[in-house]
Amino acid sequence: MTPTMEEYEKVLDFPNNGRKIYFRQKFKDTASEVVNLLGLGKISQCRVADGGFKWKFIKAGMKKNAEEGKLGDERYKLVAFTIFGLVLFPSKIRVISLEAANVFVEYEYDRINPSLAILAETMLSLNHYRMYGKGAMRCCSLMLYLWIVSHIETPKDIFNNFWWFDLRPLKVTIEKTWKN
Repeated sequence: MTPTMEEYEKVLDFPNNGRKIYFRQKFKDTASEVVNLLGLGKISQCRVADGGFKWKFIKAGMKKNAEEGKLGDERYKLVAFTIFGLVLFPSKIRVISLEAANVFVEYEYDRINPSLAILAETMLSLNHYRMYGKGAMRCCSLMLYLWIVSHIETPKDIFNNFWWFDLRPLKVTIEKTWKN
């Protein structure tokens, strides 16, 4: 029993867009693409030694936008980049990896559906952990949790095979949990 792409697509609720899926493009410099998309300034300020982005710098950019009262694409792109880097494709603590940045750039330019990339990262991480018996999970553990819980029979209807119905699990969970 393993997660399928359709199940992950349903959980993530990304736009379908004719089944465009992530296929890594060869950008000359993903870091400069991200800096241009997000308006971060100098690349050297926001990069770490191994090529990722400093979370502290992204967070400062988000605070600056909030203080200046900026709304719209620039602010939302920073939030989306953070979600891609820290939740969907986690790597080191307080670092957004270049892999996450690459998927983000692909999503911004082509509106691809990253569900397959997230599923592949989950399977690779589980396989690596099984083979070596040590290390940390480097995948979206929240997605894996939702998938596992949805396949366990529970007294609550919310988690009983929700993708066979026309429900959006994250939306339903939020509505049930955050009523007030």
